[in-house]
Amino acid sequence: MINENDPSTLTTSGRLLNYNNAIKDGLQTGLRFTELMDQLIKTTDPDELVTAATELADFTLDSDFVTFPHQYSHADYYLLFMSRMLELHDQGKHVILQSRDHHEELTQQLTPLGDRGTFNFRVETSENGGVYYRERATGQFLFYLNLERKMFRFNSHALTQLFIIDLHDSVPADTIKASVGILVDFARYLKEDYGYSVDFNILDAANRQNYAVRSTDLPAGVVDRLFVMAAQNDYMLTNGVNGNGAEIALGRGIVVDIFNNQLDGQPEWVLTVHDDDQKISWFDVLLRFDFMRDWYLENLTELEITSDPLIFG
Repeated sequence: MINENDPSTLTTSGRLLNYNNAIKDGLQTGLRFTELMDQLIKTTDPDELVTAATELADFTLDSDFVTFPHQYSHADYYLLFMSRMLELHDQGKHVILQSRDHHEELTQQLTPLGDRGTFNFRVETSENGGVYYRERATGQFLFYLNLERKMFRFNSHALTQLFIIDLHDSVPADTIKASVGILVDFARYLKEDYGYSVDFNILDAANRQNYAVRSTDLPAGVVDRLFVMAAQNDYMLTNGVNGNGAEIALGRGIVVDIFNNQLDGQPEWVLTVHDDDQKISWFDVLLRFDFMRDWYLENLTELEITSDPLIFG
């Protein structure tokens, strides 16, 4: 009996037919890939863009009978998606895609930052899935993106390490602000266009935002140290409005509070930033006020703003 799944039972003609069909299937897979690439590169429809990126990010191009020697990685399609997303919002000039010589691999630069930072995505292989956007030289993961779960999370530790510490002495604050603003805009477009769940974290400028710090039981000396540093810089730190924690007015309507936002008997120390236009985040405070930056970094073990523990744990 001839069994098409058992080559040993096939006639020569049957084997050739199976071989030919396998070639056709492999070529059809290649054609589907080119259709998706066309869609990713050319579409002006946001829904078509994310559909193409999602499928390409998990696309298997090779088959047993047809292989394509020059291929981009799954992570590269996320870079293409990010660049196209910004392009659809007239911000394509703010990022530059570069391809390495001799093989297909994409990297990205943020235009304001130039060659002082090179970025790509790294695919997460755990059950979480998704990708991390990282600065290649330092390995810092600035944010996490998952197209299938419609999730975006910024990482306060990496943002602080790269932009507040590593680049502080060599890159002007305005340049850092413009560079980070590109990432914020990308996250905002995902939220507005597709309804993504976005945690802006240390970059959230909304007055309602409570930035939870790492230490749930903040040592009194940390706040006392801010009293001293504020006075040395001609600012006055006052007791918090509820007698818990402290408050400092930094001018131009910017007010920073640090207090115990105790819930159900469990201490939770938080920082808040208030300004009339809701345009100033804790990250902005660190960029603008050197003594606040120094205080934060000196006490980073206790004060570091926490990020999603399920993603950056």
